[in-house]
Amino acid sequence: METTTIKKELENLNNKIKELYEKAEEIKEKRNSANKEVKSHKEKRENINKIVKEKIELIRTLKKERGELLTEFKELKVNKDSINQKIQQLETIIETKCPSLEKERELVAEIESYKKLLEKSNIIDQLNKKIAEISEEISGFVKKSAEEHEKVLEHAKISAENHQKLMEIYAQINKLKEKSKELYQKLKESNKENEKEKEENKREKRKSQ
Repeated sequence: METTTIKKELENLNNKIKELYEKAEEIKEKRNSANKEVKSHKEKRENINKIVKEKIELIRTLKKERGELLTEFKELKVNKDSINQKIQQLETIIETKCPSLEKERELVAEIESYKKLLEKSNIIDQLNKKIAEISEEISGFVKKSAEEHEKVLEHAKISAENHQKLMEIYAQINKLKEKSKELYQKLKESNKENEKEKEENKREKRKSQ
């Protein structure tokens, strides 16, 4: 192979390697960008899951508090309606029956006792409302977490695809580098041959003079 031809082929090969390196840089940027997105969405998902965990703990605490109050109501065999009914009955007795002072005190004390139970019943209602609200919040956060998880998978796929492309380009570059080495070796040998030829021509010229 002529030196000029080898040089031309070597130049084309080196240009191709340069192009592949540029392409590899672009793909690497896409892969790294996708990896950043994966990291960002993972962090968001973990933060959301942390909030969900805290809210589940809060519901557990509120349910325990409600459970204790409900147990008391169960033991006394009363509910909100029966308590209100009892208070009305006792107040009617005081208003209509004109009981003795001592009896009235007893009835008032009993009404106070039922009113305290009524307060506890209102606390149960508040706890039910709070538990329902937090449960709704949890559902919203779980949905957000699922969305972030989808984004993690989506960008992880982009990252994996670009990583695969990158590996393929590096394999191509390595093959072309091997070919470039071979051509460079041929060029060296061709240059040696040319130098040898020049020397022989000089010697022949000197002999003929």
